[in-house]
Amino acid sequence: MSDPIIAAIIVLYQPRLDQLNRLLKSVISQIAQAFVVDNTPSPSGQAAALIAGFGACIAYTPLMNNMGIAAAQNVGIQLALHIGASHIVFFDQDSVASPGMLQALLSAETTLRNQGMPVAAVGPTFIDEKTGKVSSAVRYSYFGLRTIAIDPGVPAPVEADFLISSGCLIRASALRIVGTMREDLFIDWVDNEWGLRARSMGLRCYVVPEARMGHSIGDGAVSLLWRQIHLHTDARNYYLLRNAIYLMRMKSMGLQWKLCFMPRLPCYLVLYPLLSKHKWVNIRLVLKAILDGVHGHLGPLQLVDGRE
Repeated sequence: MSDPIIAAIIVLYQPRLDQLNRLLKSVISQIAQAFVVDNTPSPSGQAAALIAGFGACIAYTPLMNNMGIAAAQNVGIQLALHIGASHIVFFDQDSVASPGMLQALLSAETTLRNQGMPVAAVGPTFIDEKTGKVSSAVRYSYFGLRTIAIDPGVPAPVEADFLISSGCLIRASALRIVGTMREDLFIDWVDNEWGLRARSMGLRCYVVPEARMGHSIGDGAVSLLWRQIHLHTDARNYYLLRNAIYLMRMKSMGLQWKLCFMPRLPCYLVLYPLLSKHKWVNIRLVLKAILDGVHGHLGPLQLVDGRE
């Protein structure tokens, strides 16, 4: 068998240069080629200059508009497939790969496939850099969301219903079976939808305890009773709610996911607007999200005055 060819796809949106530099340094020795796809409208050129300093193994593609994370990922996928990549790994601009992370993911995937497991994707255990919390594997059930703690001392991969996109390693052959990312979702639930679509086709996702990655979740967090609630911007709350309502009609999402999402509706409808700094704006967007989700009006958020 030929050696794997890993292509990294890094999606940018108004990136912090220090974070981008840290990410590129962490992955450059672990990949064959990286494709940086920039969603920043009218980028300043600083990111391009930084990327150019890493040489020809990192290519920069500015989209000159915010096309959404799924569209940017799909641009990167096509570039990666064009060079004959056997595997594609996604990264957000605020992630950082640990040394040997991709080799650990490849080894786990090989072991699973040798055991006859139908692998869609493998992903790392990630550490929330804002809270220090270590991620869990997520499974949906008829009785609610089930989180499975990841023990770094137990190397066996843990099955999950989806993987966070950053750090997710997917075989090119799996992408050809499952398909690419849904661009009309724009952002949010993109990774969930792909993972559950793969599952509906008989393929599985796995978290690899030995592979570690630093990552940042949400735009902040507050403590409420015994739980930490991750906050997002008002626009992100719109996408989360709209896309979830729309995806409720999709058979590939499965009944378990739909039953797990229903108890979370009060967070999007009540809690997040109450915690927002712009409550009336958030309430307006919540109402718009409901209507757009029900009627299938997807794509980028369009307000009355035409602004995103």
